Formats: sequence, C-alpha cells, structure tokens
Amino acid sequence: MRTTCLVNNYNYRPYVGEAVDSALAQTVPFDEIIVVDDGSTDDSVLFLRREYAAEPRVKIVAKQNEGQLSAFNEGVRHATGDLLFFLDADDRYRTVYLSEAMAVYEDRPIDFAIAGVKMFGPATEANFALQPRRDLGYSALASLLGRAYVGGPTSALSMRRQIANFVLPYDQVEDWVTRADDVLILGASIAGARKYHLGDALVEYRQHGNNYYSGQLSNVVGKYAHALAVNRLVRWCAERAGFAMDDLPMMLHREFATIERPTGRELSAYLWMSWRAKLTLRVRARHWGTMALHFAKEIARPSEPPREAVRDQTEVVPGTISIEQRRAA
Repeated sequence: MRTTCLVNNYNYRPYVGEAVDSALAQTVPFDEIIVVDDGSTDDSVLFLRREYAAEPRVKIVAKQNEGQLSAFNEGVRHATGDLLFFLDADDRYRTVYLSEAMAVYEDRPIDFAIAGVKMFGPATEANFALQPRRDLGYSALASLLGRAYVGGPTSALSMRRQIANFVLPYDQVEDWVTRADDVLILGASIAGARKYHLGDALVEYRQHGNNYYSGQLSNVVGKYAHALAVNRLVRWCAERAGFAMDDLPMMLHREFATIERPTGRELSAYLWMSWRAKLTLRVRARHWGTMALHFAKEIARPSEPPREAVRDQTEVVPGTISIEQRRAA
C-alpha cells in the first residue's frame, strides 16, 4: 500500500520543520509527504522550499488562507497514497508510528486508525489517557444519532483513501477554519469506516500556549456555531451515504456488537440512543438484552494495555541536526 503524510501548516514556522522531519524519519518510509501551507504570513513557505528542496518525497503546496479544512481538501487532492496520515505542523510522529500502523492495516480489515498521543512542550499540564489496543468497530449510528466522536486529534488520525474520498472535499470550509479533525472523524464514521485504536503513544502533541484550538474554551456563541456546523456536516454525510434515518435505530444493537471490549460509557450511550428512539418496548428490550450480553462477554476478555515504552526522540532525523540547532545556527 502506498502511503501519504499530509501536513497542514499555518504560521507555524518554528515547528513545521520538526513535523516534516518526523515524517521523514520513519523506520518504514512514507512514499510521499505533502505539506499544505494555508496562506502563512510568516516565512514558512520560503523555509520549507529551501529546507526540503533536495528531498524528492516532500511536496510543498502553497494556497490562500481559508482554514484547516481547506488544507485537508487540497492535500487529499494532491495525494496519491492508498493510506493517508494527517499531521498538524506543530506536532510530530515517533519513528515507529508508520510501521506500527501499517502492521495493523495489513493484518486487520480496518479503514481508520487512531494512535495514542503524548503531550509535550512548555504549556503541558496533563496528558491524554492512553487507551488499550482494540477494534472500535463501526460508529455510523453513534455519529448520526448520538453525535459521537470516535477519534482523536488530527495528528493521531489515518484512513484508507476510499474513506477520505467520501469525506473530502467538503466545501463548507468557513465552518471549519479550526477543529477540522471533527470532519474527518464524523465523516469517516458515517462513511462506514471500521475503526481501530492503536493504543501506543506514537504521536507527540505539542502544547505551546498558541495552539489554534486545543485548550481554548469556547463561548456560548462559539459552541452554538459549532453545533450548527456539526449538524450541517452530519446531514450532508447522511445524504451522501443514502441513509434512511427512520430505520437506523433498529440496528443499534448490531453496531454495538462490532465494538471490541466496549466501555461502560459506550454501553450507556447506545442504551440511551435506543431509549430516545421511537421503538416499541419489545424492540428496546431486545436491544438492551443483546447489548448487555455482548458487554458482559467482552468485558471478561483480557485487554492488551497501551505501551508507553516507545522511545522519545527529539532529534527526529538520525545523523542530522535538529530544528532547534538549525534555528540557533
């Protein structure tokens, strides 16, 4: 399978070199790395073109500023890979990320993978809780009926090309200037992607105090606007997939049965969706019984815990100087 890393950048000149270097440093190499610059006003494009002029796998795409979703649209348009990996310009991959992800894609019938994330940087206060490795199954109904987010931050996401082609291009770019990973997550679920959590902390998520979304509290107006944007996205995806919305609640118990070792929160969410749906008591009882049985059976199975022992790496390209050393020079 041919692999593409899609880096989206906007005014992250101090960090983007580390992101690209981390993609270049993979033990199993990417076939191509496409950096989409979303109209940066710093010297990001000049730096990227100078720094990677001799690297044939790196392609720089400069465009006018329209936001993160527009960068995703443009990146997928240029990509030739069968598997697409997304990377924010202020984050970085650990060297074994691609090899770990490829092993799962080659071994399992999955369409979308989520890596564990470790935070770093001067503004880090807490880390994401690592999850065990497990098959997350399908989440189309959870996304359509419960607006569930089965995913992670942009840099932890990868997917097969056919899923990306369902989701993108999505033309409501003004809705998703930031937080466009929601489009990838919800769109992939509604497209019917089978998702898998890799568990291990294979992605480093930088907290530097100037992150464009992470850690920022939305005001009431912002939350309302985001809810409307999600509603527009979900409706568009449902129409594109051809779902008959009235019939979907009947299948909730079947979707839940695809989740490996479901959590109590996931069980509660599916029970709640079944409760809210206009179903007969007989159908609800069948749903609840089937879900409870699957939960009890799966909870007894041993889980594979996430591993923290993926080595840290600051000089992401062996044998070359780091981005910090380049800046100092």
